Amino acid sequence: MISYFGDVNMDLINIYKKIITDQSASWVLFKHGTCVMLLEPQKDIKEQGVKILREHGSVIPGTPSGDFEVTKIPEINGWVVTGDYPGIMMYVSYQEAGNNKKDFEIGMIGRSKREHDAKELEIVYVEDKNQRV
Repeated sequence: MISYFGDVNMDLINIYKKIITDQSASWVLFKHGTCVMLLEPQKDIKEQGVKILREHGSVIPGTPSGDFEVTKIPEINGWVVTGDYPGIMMYVSYQEAGNNKKDFEIGMIGRSKREHDAKELEIVYVEDKNQRV
């Protein structure tokens, strides 16, 4: 089952469908582009995604929550920024980063998206692969 919420960028959805190679994975996409992939999906994946981002999305200076890793993926014309919590990721496009950005700057763009989404917690799309009986 796939659910849509409001006006969402289909290009961004398709990018995450390329990034998330596990075709059985459920995931939640937030307003500023943060994606929470659910490693152990529960019954209500919207609620689960919000809970994960509420608990692990905010940046606390001096803790691992501020750390990030940047991975360039040419097939999606950008980078994936991940942090200390597995399954939370942010896509940063070439357009957002510009031509001369370093990994640190790209990571800060991604981390900023995560911070905004952790405060607002507005879901724009859900990819629900749970099998319900």
